[in-house]
Amino acid sequence: MRCNQEDYQKARRIAKAIQDYFRMTLPSKARSSDIYHHLAKHNLIEKDRHEGIHFRAFLQKLKANNLLHLIPQCKWQPSPSGGNEWHFYRISDEKMEEASNTKTNKKVNISHRPITAEKEIDRLIELAKHAIEKLPKTDPSRFSYQQLEIRKNYQRAYEEWSEREIDIMKRAYAKFGRIDKVAELLKRQPSVVQRKLYELRFRG
Repeated sequence: MRCNQEDYQKARRIAKAIQDYFRMTLPSKARSSDIYHHLAKHNLIEKDRHEGIHFRAFLQKLKANNLLHLIPQCKWQPSPSGGNEWHFYRISDEKMEEASNTKTNKKVNISHRPITAEKEIDRLIELAKHAIEKLPKTDPSRFSYQQLEIRKNYQRAYEEWSEREIDIMKRAYAKFGRIDKVAELLKRQPSVVQRKLYELRFRG
């Protein structure tokens, strides 16, 4: 799957968060599961029960598009099972800045989308909260134990999609240009929001 501008910006945010992670820890090397917990805590990666399955899928997507250099702390090697093993290493701030500056001008196959500043996105999310609270809600007794567990992190997971919510989603994505922020607004899993946008042929 081709990367777009949102993936590019997401990779940059992840790289910065990983740099912060290594500033706070002593080891110079980390596993993908360790990094996943740090990123999930800061809402940069979707939480899951498999210690970072969505995170690893994103890394694979970057690798397939020759964009893994956007996360300079990340290295990969083939696993005995035929997949990939992801490892993360401490790098200096100078190398981080150098990687950011030298790789930005590289020609990459991404679609352009205007970027709204994160503070402005957060402000808009706060303003739109009342609209989300007014959306129809399903009786929680209908949900399974597993669904209820997921709803602890994503309060509107498994709710039926209403026309009103779809309209809010479309307008939010057009403004934010970021799946994670649209999901934060809707209180749904980012992967679900992404799939819904693809179903509606709204994403390029």
